[in-house]
Amino acid sequence: MGPIIGILTRSGVNENGTPIEYCMESTRRTIVKAGGVPIMLTPPQDIDYFTTKSSEAPDLTGMEQEMILYQIEKLDGLFIPGGDKITKYDYYVLHFCLKRNIPILGVCLGMQMIANYKIDNFKLLDVPNKELHYKEDYAAPAHSVIIDKNSLLYKILGREEIMVNSHHLRCVDYTKECNVVAKSSDGVIEAIELKDYDFCLGVQWHPEITISDDINSKKIFECFIEKAKEKKESKIIIK
Repeated sequence: MGPIIGILTRSGVNENGTPIEYCMESTRRTIVKAGGVPIMLTPPQDIDYFTTKSSEAPDLTGMEQEMILYQIEKLDGLFIPGGDKITKYDYYVLHFCLKRNIPILGVCLGMQMIANYKIDNFKLLDVPNKELHYKEDYAAPAHSVIIDKNSLLYKILGREEIMVNSHHLRCVDYTKECNVVAKSSDGVIEAIELKDYDFCLGVQWHPEITISDDINSKKIFECFIEKAKEKKESKIIIK
């Protein structure tokens, strides 16, 4: 059995206007294709996450924290998808996955969440060039990114410049806990790596969309799943 990969769900409404917590099919299928076992991580709070503003959500109770930790203990890896809102629940999951040295991959909003880890009252900027960064077709190549040769991302891909897909209107201003390891031609932060951590990578694009057609996307997920396998094996040894 492959490593268990937790996926943070996102909040929305269905065609009837009913609030839902969901995982994109592209994410689920990509993790399966890469060799992982996907499970959805849903918030334990009895609130409507879609309509409740992040700043207005109540703090997690002790019982709710225990419910989250119970889920995290099962994980070998964590995938943080794109979305529209970052919640206290999201950061709680990230914090305790980091404490347990669980491999983490974040995309789009997931990257922005990792980049702003431990930054109080952080703000996201509007992208300087919407035409460059926001493509309706998620899978279409949008622009190139330049990768730092001293980064894990460079070791994974073996290339200093790649083309990526892009579907975002906001971008990261700065980061203090992470190394910036890739930027676009207009200076937007495109990839970050948490300092002094085995595998915590965030990319602003969507490799989960293009894994079937893009070798770089495939390499990113292969490395992520391999790290998760190592985490799974280390837990078996400890037991």
